Parts: sequence; structure tokens; C-alpha cells
Amino acid sequence: MKFGIFFFSLLLSGSIATAQDPAPRSVPVELAPVPVAEGVSIQRFADSSLIKQPTGLAITQSGKLLAVQSNTHFRPDDYEGVETDQIFWIQDTDGDGIADQKSVFYQNELVATMDIAVHPESGAIYVATRNEIIRLWDDNNDGVADPDRVERRIVFLETEGNYPHNGISGLTFDDLGNLIFGVGENLGAPYTIIGGRKTKISDQGEGGNIWWAQADGSSLQRFATGFWNPFGVVHAPGGFIFATDNDPSSRPPSRLHFVIYGGDYGYQYRYGRSGQHPFIAWDGELPGTMPMLHGTGEAPCDVFYANGALYVASWADRRIERYHLKWDGFGFSTKQEILVRGEGNFRPVAFAASDDGSLYCSDWVKSDYQLHGEGAIWKVTGWASTLYPMPEAEARIPLMKADPTQDIYWTDPRLSPALIRGLGEADRDAAAIRAESDPHRRALRLLAARNADPEDLEGISTIGLADSDPSIQLLALKWISDLQLQKNRDAVEAIVSNPPTPKLFLAAITALARIDGKEVADKQVQKLIGEQLRQSDASSKVRAAAFEVLADRENFLSINDLRQIYESGDADLRIKVMLTLLTHPKQKEAVAFAKEILENKETPERVTRFAREVSAPVANLVANSESRPAPDDLPAWLTYIDAIDTARKNPVQRSDHGRLVFHRHCASCHQFGGFGKQGGPDLSDINERGREHIVRSIIDPGAEVAPQYEPWQITLADGTEKVGFLYGQKGKTSFFSDISGNEFQANYNEMMERTRIPVSLMPPGLFLQMSDGEISDLLFWLGQK
Repeated sequence: MKFGIFFFSLLLSGSIATAQDPAPRSVPVELAPVPVAEGVSIQRFADSSLIKQPTGLAITQSGKLLAVQSNTHFRPDDYEGVETDQIFWIQDTDGDGIADQKSVFYQNELVATMDIAVHPESGAIYVATRNEIIRLWDDNNDGVADPDRVERRIVFLETEGNYPHNGISGLTFDDLGNLIFGVGENLGAPYTIIGGRKTKISDQGEGGNIWWAQADGSSLQRFATGFWNPFGVVHAPGGFIFATDNDPSSRPPSRLHFVIYGGDYGYQYRYGRSGQHPFIAWDGELPGTMPMLHGTGEAPCDVFYANGALYVASWADRRIERYHLKWDGFGFSTKQEILVRGEGNFRPVAFAASDDGSLYCSDWVKSDYQLHGEGAIWKVTGWASTLYPMPEAEARIPLMKADPTQDIYWTDPRLSPALIRGLGEADRDAAAIRAESDPHRRALRLLAARNADPEDLEGISTIGLADSDPSIQLLALKWISDLQLQKNRDAVEAIVSNPPTPKLFLAAITALARIDGKEVADKQVQKLIGEQLRQSDASSKVRAAAFEVLADRENFLSINDLRQIYESGDADLRIKVMLTLLTHPKQKEAVAFAKEILENKETPERVTRFAREVSAPVANLVANSESRPAPDDLPAWLTYIDAIDTARKNPVQRSDHGRLVFHRHCASCHQFGGFGKQGGPDLSDINERGREHIVRSIIDPGAEVAPQYEPWQITLADGTEKVGFLYGQKGKTSFFSDISGNEFQANYNEMMERTRIPVSLMPPGLFLQMSDGEISDLLFWLGQK
């Protein structure tokens, strides 16, 4: 089946491409991007003779198109030109639809300028550089900023962080003209953000934030947190705020957010760039954190609102995306639509809409972060969709003021910020927390207590650590780690010495390191885990937990390391060693080790089952499907499997066999208990979804596919097409795994097309490759608590 989207014609620079123009698919990469949505046209408005390395765009109240030219973003030593960023007024003086003139609007000490926006009431021009928001005026409307009204440091970011595009960005204004903007993760460096030269707020390592202030920068306050880099922020009528957010290296996709006041969107830089630490949530996985509105294309920059829809510039995927918004009473739902797609050198950054219905889009052109002398501005027409009405401002009331008597406030994560702020003292004291029987509600009460009484965080964390539910213990360990609560050190150390679960071991060892003032990013934590694993006096419980949470263990541990761990471990740990041998890069040595285990007559039968898998994998069985129910008949399947289960009595054998079946059929795309690949969803906690959900996922995998687990079709420059899960990114390289578990990678410069496929990559006939006993035992293994 071919999932690719056919492209339309690309015409020469300055001409127009429309979605109705048929043409061959292979085109020179220098030519124009093409429209995909019906009725859309795109035309190059300005080329690199007028604008180079453009970032922000804005249209003034008098209709002037202002464009930021970056001259400072990773500037090469031999780059020619002024040493400050410039804001140009780009003009079409002869009315032919193509820009032919530029003039300097402002250029004075602008460094890493990311955005520009016009105040809806005053007409002032706001400029966001990496560390500063500046306010400019053009009272005489001559196209040059008034030199006597340059207001610097409306907001200022005081920090040693200097990476160009993870500081201030994403300017917008609310219905009352107040300023809203984003600040990136700042590489975790300490900072003080100063608003209106008065308000000062300091922090470090918590990730990106969205901030609110009055138009002059005063009354600065944090609006929401937990972002990686909210590069684009936009306000829609009624007080609704949306933002784009780039993704950590191993936690795709990038995110589109409906931003709610007080919301925590889950990311913290201090816990690593990979985004895989259990203290990090990417889609509302932790109590009190917020889900994304939708996944976006890679490296989303600006987001623009019009007629009930959002428009997103995906820099790395070379496309403009549209998201129609549908209000559900407490938030929005949406679907992704591709509006314009480019091949080769098209890197959309920012938008600005004019009164004549044109949407202008700045284009960085090349994938190089360094300055390269290229740039463009495109004019899109036919882009505005039919009006999708937005709710009135009163619709936001439930998001601001909670009614704890309504169950929806306890179950819908979008209402968590209001609930956490609104719970009264009687609903959040120690007695109310302990009396609450539901773990999720108990966690929300704890969060409310933490929010209301920041002076007693040690006491609140102690209540959390004493809770019987692992998710609440994890939450308490996160708070202890976030705030480096020294008084809880002994309790944390006790968890490290006697871990209830591997995840809590990882959480506790992280919290302990934070209390002791150590770094806890990905490599540092893995080093601490490795030290625990290699300690000669470590208990088998500690070794087992450390072994399970050690990332990339097959590359981290040598065959000799695995021998030592095997010799000192119990049967369960020895089985995990065998599973590591299955994927160890030194397969010849791994097979030899497994054969030694098989030749040892004292090896327990449980371990030999897995050693046989390493030395000589068992061939897949072909099932007899004639007696089985139809794939879409879930009730019949549940009855069918129940009948199989009654004949399979030994739970240990069933568990071990189900584990092997998982590694034969599932581990190429999924993880369970720290083993397997990260392409599809981690199945470690799938038992919480219930037996019915697990069965449906096996017999009908396309019934429910989360956006972040939709596969991608990749078209490379040589015409090669591949399909796989995106499981990680590093720099300009993306890492994929196909349905057979074969890994491949592609550089941004090689990918001519990257299309998300809205289906499951898991083959619908996978269960046909398994015997009845394999299906039964796999379900037994996945369903264990």
C-alpha cells in the first residue's frame, strides 16, 4: 500500500503554484513549495536579494510588512554584513505582487531576534530578541522606528545562557492588550526574568515557560510551565492561548498546546534532553500535568490564528499545517491538515496576515543554523477556511474556577489547574488526603496541598512517600528532587536501598543526587545507575531494579559485565541478562555465553528457556485461523481466549513463555519492563487499561492510535521510500525503526518528504503468526500487575 501524498506542480520563482496544477512529482529542490489543500495558491513575494535568514514577520496598522533579518544567529567568521539583526520594511512599489524594495525600519543592538508583533490597540511594534523585549514606535508613519521612542528592556532575561533560539520568543497580546510571550528551556541555566524593570523572578532548569505581563512589562507572572521551547504563541478571541513546542531528542512528536493558566505541560530540562525520565510528562502522563492538543510536524516555529483554525510552520518537515479547532466544553480537539508542503530548501518560520487576505510566510530556506545568505518570503492565498466559531470568553470560567463536586474536575486533566487552585483546606489537609480511596484523586489533593502551603513541602512529600500507590510515591520523589528537600534524604535513601519498583528506584536515585547537589541529566543518571549495578554488596533487588532502568544496557554493559551480573543474580535477573544478550552488539560472544549456560546442568529450566532463544531463536508458529473468531468480533475473542486459558495452569511457565512471545513478536517496536524498542507505546503499564483493551490492540491494532505513535513515510533524495516509527532525534538526524525492528536514520538534508501516516504500523494480521497458546500467554504476561 502506498501512503505517499502526490505533489503538484512547482513553478519558477515569482510565479504561482496552485493545488489544481498537475505536474510530475520529481522537481528541482530550488523551486517553490506546493499547495496541498484545495484552493490554496503560493507565490514567492521576496527572495534573498531583499531578505536573508528571515525570522519574525508583522504587518503594522498602516499595512507595512516588517521582516526580521537575522545577522547574528550562529554567524560565521567570514559572514559579510552588519553585526546586528535588522528589521526591514518590504515593499511592492509597482503593484505586480512581487516585492521590489526594502528599507531599514530598525537596526541597533539586536541579537538573535526571534519574533516581532504589533500591539492591537496602540500600534507599537514589539521585538523579541533572545534576552530582551523591545518596544518601538512609528508615530509619523514614515517606515522608520522613531529614534526618541525606543523602549528597551520592556522584559529582560538576565542569564549566562546564550544559545540563540531558546530564550525569549513567541509574542502575542490578549483581548485587553496585555503581553504574552514564551521563553525556552535556556539549556537549564540559572536566570532572572525582569518585567517593567521592577518585577524579578528567578529559576533554573525547570524547562520553558509562557509569561504574562502588562503592555509595559509590569506585573510579570508565569502563566504556564513545562515546555521545551514555546517558539510560537498566539491568542485567539475570548482569551484562548495556543503555543507550539519543540520536542526533546527522544520524545517525539513536537507539540501543539492549548495553554491554560497555571498548567504544567510536563517537561523539565534538569532531567535530561531525551525527555525519557519518569519525572517528565509529554502528554499528561503524570497527575496534574497537561495533555497536548495535537502533535505537529518537526521543529514547529510560529503559530497563527484565524477563523477558528491554527496555522503552524513546521521548519524541519518543510510545511504549513492547519488545525481546525472544535470546542468540547472544557477544551479543544483538532486534526492536522497539510496546507503547503515544500521539497528541499523550504524552511517556514513565521506568519503575518494582511487585510487583502494574503498570508505571508518567512522562509529560512536552508537547514543550516549558521547564516548562509539565503532567504525568502512567500505569499499564500486561498488559505483561510470557513469560519469555525470560537466559544465566548465565559466558556473559560470552568478552566479558571473549579467546582470540586463535579466528577469532571477530577477526571479531565485540562481542569486540574483550576481544581488544584480551588480545593479548600478541608479538601486538601492530611486527613482528606489519607481518606481519599482513589489514587488519582489523592494525587490531586496532594498537589493542591503543595500549591497552597509551599512552606511545608517536606511534610507534604512525607505524606506522599508513605502512600501505598507507586504513582503518588513517584510524585513525592519528584517534588523532593525538584526542590532538593534535604529533610527527606533518609527516606529517599531507603527507597534506593530497597526499591519497591524499578521506576521508583530511578526516581529515588535521581532525587538523592539532586539533594546532594549533583547533575541528573541523562548521562549522569545512567552513570549513577551503573555504579549501583556494579557494587559488590548491592542486593539482588537493587541489581534487578538498576538493570531494568539502565538505558541502552546492551551497549553500556560488556559481555564480561553481564557474566558478573548473571553470576550474582537470582533467576529473574538472569533471565534479564539473557534478554539483553538477544540484542547485544557482540552477538558471537553473546551466543557463546548462552551456550555455556545451556551446557551447565545446574541452570534452572526457567533460565534455559531464554538461553535457548539467544543461542537458536524459535521459528514463528503458523496458527490455524479457521476456528478463530473474526478480527472485529471482540466479545467472541474474549470468550475464545478464556477457553484457552482454562487449559494453561502453570503461572510461572505462562509468564516466561509470554515474555518470550513478547520478544519474538512485539519487542521490535514496543518496550515492556525496560526491554524492547521505543518506536510504539511502552506496554509496561498496559495492564491498567484492562484485558479487553489488550485483546483489541492485538487483533485490531488500528482501532486506537495516539498521534505520537503514528508511523512516518520517508522519501529520501535518491527516491528511496521507507516507513517506520520515529523513536529519537539528535541534531539534524532522525532515528526510525521499521515493522521488522530494523533501525534506520535520515538527515534532514536527505529527507525530501516526511509524512505522518494516520494508521497503525502494527500489522493487523500479527495474531495469525501466533499459536493459541502464544496469544494466551502473551496476554497473561502483559496483564500482570
